[in-house]
Amino acid sequence: MEITPIGFILLIAGPLMAIARPDWLYVATVFFLPFTATALVNVGSGDNTSGLQASMYLGTVLIARIAIQILWSKKVSLPLRGKQALLWLGLFVATATISIGMPLWIDGRLQIPSAAFLDLSSTPLYLSSKNITGVLYLVYGFLLTYLVAIANQAQDMCRKTIKTFIAGSTFAALWGCMELFCKLTGATYPAIIFNTATGRSSQGYKEALAEGLFRLSSVAVEPSIFAISLLLAIAVYLPYILTSTPLFGKKYDRIFFGILCAILCMSTSSTGYLGLFVIAAIVFLLMCARRLVGIKHIVIFTLIPILGSLFVLSSSFAQQIFIASVFSKSESSSTLERLMTINNAYEIFVKYPLLGVGWASVTSHDLIFNILANAGVIGLFTFSMGLYFLFSALYRSIKSRNASLGLAGLMQVDFGLYIALSVMMITSIASGFLDVFSFFWFILGMAIAASNQGSPSHPRMTSVLIGARKPSTKPLPC
Repeated sequence: MEITPIGFILLIAGPLMAIARPDWLYVATVFFLPFTATALVNVGSGDNTSGLQASMYLGTVLIARIAIQILWSKKVSLPLRGKQALLWLGLFVATATISIGMPLWIDGRLQIPSAAFLDLSSTPLYLSSKNITGVLYLVYGFLLTYLVAIANQAQDMCRKTIKTFIAGSTFAALWGCMELFCKLTGATYPAIIFNTATGRSSQGYKEALAEGLFRLSSVAVEPSIFAISLLLAIAVYLPYILTSTPLFGKKYDRIFFGILCAILCMSTSSTGYLGLFVIAAIVFLLMCARRLVGIKHIVIFTLIPILGSLFVLSSSFAQQIFIASVFSKSESSSTLERLMTINNAYEIFVKYPLLGVGWASVTSHDLIFNILANAGVIGLFTFSMGLYFLFSALYRSIKSRNASLGLAGLMQVDFGLYIALSVMMITSIASGFLDVFSFFWFILGMAIAASNQGSPSHPRMTSVLIGARKPSTKPLPC
């Protein structure tokens, strides 16, 4: 076990903040959500190395602090809307927990193929610490979702949370600028500060797309995860950018939003480019559903891809990046490896369709067959139902506002979270389940909170996080 430099600081600071300033602990947890490559402790060696993420550690300390508060008050609160989503997500976690009994029943009779390309080896399936750890990730994620959902129904808390998340994402984007500067100039990249995870899959800052073309991962484990975290920040930021209600101030909002978009494009992540298209498409569809699309909007949505295509065609450097990140990547071994793991997961699911072969037993670089192989049709059904009720609650919240209010009535917090949730799930289908990252569960919790505009939040929990102020019952701001 190795404690990293930042680990020495946060391992001590976390419990101290929980005792003296839980509001600071909450802010730190949200701020560090994009820092997926920031490990406080590294355990293991070689390919078996795993790190304790900063946000996960801080979130665990925060959950323990809130759990003590709930036990003391003997009251458990549920949101007025979103209860069904929480229930089904809880059933999904329960299903995954039950599924780890499958390795005990199989007892080595099934061979699990290697997830590495051109590696023909396989391993007999037995219950291992990997199964237990995988379930613990889900339990932690569900508790974080609950905490975020309950705490952020208050107007001031929701705004504070979004500001903190955008601040952390903007810092991550600026750190990506520094990473690019180091790669262009040959300067030493200070990975020891935030890129402290030593596992092979966490060394994204060492990746290069092609000769002279660099990939950016900043404080994330790899460029695609960095791109997804930026996409979520962009989606959540949209209501403040497209309306007259600023978050940090109109000038700073434009600067921060521009930084997020620019670094996302420079990350050379095909996931990021797909996500930008998804965001634009969902914004257009929601505007159509609310009958807010005019000639001006049609022209804008038409011009954006045309201008983007013209830029790529007119710039040889942009063409090089686009071809390398999209077309060359599709022919690389990483894509073949993804397809191989999906096929392996499908074949295993066919043999054990009900509960799969146990959570975290099979690696599959997608969302659907990952769940099917590890938790079966019951796991996929419960997870899908949770998403269905969550999307339904968000859309009902959006639809509840009069269309005569125009774009200002449409583009509020629930609108941004609907887009963030959509882009997160669509990119997950292609890139893999994001359950090991705290920002995945954070977005689920914020989506539940955003669907409860005007609902009173849990008084005691809110007082723990933002002080003794009385929680607001006003609708969440746009």
